[in-house]
Amino acid sequence: MAHFKKLLVAFILIPFFVCAADAQQRSSTSQFVLERLLEGHHVVNIVDDFLIFWDQAKDKTPKVQRRLWMRLVENKHRDYFDRAVYRTTDPVLRRAMLEEFLIRVPSQVDAIREFNKTILNLRTSSLVEVVILFKARFRQYEQQRSIYIGLSMFRFDGAVRAVSNDDGVPDTLCLGADVLSGYSRDQIRVAIAHEFFHLYHFSFLFQNPQELAITDIRTPGMSLMIEGMASAVAEEVFPGEQGGRELYLHFSKDELEAQQQDLARNASRYLELVRIGAPAEEYSQWFTNSHMGNAPPRGGYLLGYEVTRRVLASFTLEDMIRMSPAELREHAEEQLAAMSNEQILLMVSR
Repeated sequence: MAHFKKLLVAFILIPFFVCAADAQQRSSTSQFVLERLLEGHHVVNIVDDFLIFWDQAKDKTPKVQRRLWMRLVENKHRDYFDRAVYRTTDPVLRRAMLEEFLIRVPSQVDAIREFNKTILNLRTSSLVEVVILFKARFRQYEQQRSIYIGLSMFRFDGAVRAVSNDDGVPDTLCLGADVLSGYSRDQIRVAIAHEFFHLYHFSFLFQNPQELAITDIRTPGMSLMIEGMASAVAEEVFPGEQGGRELYLHFSKDELEAQQQDLARNASRYLELVRIGAPAEEYSQWFTNSHMGNAPPRGGYLLGYEVTRRVLASFTLEDMIRMSPAELREHAEEQLAAMSNEQILLMVSR
C-alpha cells in the first residue's frame, strides 16, 4: 500500500513540477521525476546524440557519415550497440546494418525528433504514463537497471537485452526510437508496457541464473508463453482501450480476423513445434511480421495471447510469472491441444 501511495503522490505532483519549471529546466525536471519512479535508475537518451550527429552528417558523404556516427553516437554507447543492436562481432554484418540504417533513417528523422520531444516531457510522455500504470498494476515491480531510449537500426520497437551482464541474461529495457516514432501514441504505450512485462517476468525466471540457461527459454513453448503473457498484459494495464485486440496485439483488423478463422489449425501446427522441440529457425518466423515462410505474420503473438487468456481462467498473471519453464510449457501444450481439438469437434458436429 505504501508503494502505491508513492506512485499516487508522484502522479499528483507531475503537473506541479511541469508548471514550476521553465523551458530550460523542463528536460532535467522530467528526467528527475522519471528516475524517481524508476527507483533512482537512469534513463539513457541516445536519441539526443543521434540528433546532434544528424545535424552534422545529413549533407555528408556515406564515408563521412559513418565516421561521425562512430565518434558522436556509437562509441559513446558501446555496450548498448554491441549487446542490444548488433549482437555480433562480425565487422561485415555490422557495417551492412549501419549502412542500411543510414539509407533508411533520413525519411524518419523528423518523426524521431518529434518523438524525442514528447517521450520525456511530463505532460506528454507515454513512458512516464506506462511506468505509473504498470507499477500500479504490478505493485511488487522494482526497476533494477537503467533504461535506454536508443536507435535499433529498425530492428525492434522495444526489447529486453543482456546489456548489463556478461551471462546473456536479458536485464535491460531498450526502446527503439526509429521504430516507435512511426507508431501512434496508443501503440507506443502498448509496446512499452509489453517490454516492461518482459523485464518483470525475466526477473523471476533468472533469479538464479546458474540454475537456468538462456537456452532454456529459447524454445517454441517458452517463446509462446513469454510473448503471449506480455501481449495479455497490455489489456491489464490499459483495459477497454479503443481498438481492442488489434491494438494490444499490433494487428490490422483484416489480419486479426483472418488468423482467428485459422486459430485451431495454427494451434495444431505450433503444438507440433513444441512437441518436437523445434529449433529457433523453425518457430521464430511465428514472431515476425514477415509474410515469408509458412507461418502467419505475428501468429505466435495471437496464439500465445489466446493460450494465456485461457490459463488466466485458473491462475493470475502473478501466478504465471512465478511458474517454471516446465510448468509454462505444460500449460502451452495443454491449451494448444484444446484449441486444436475445438476445430475437430466443430467438424464432427457438422
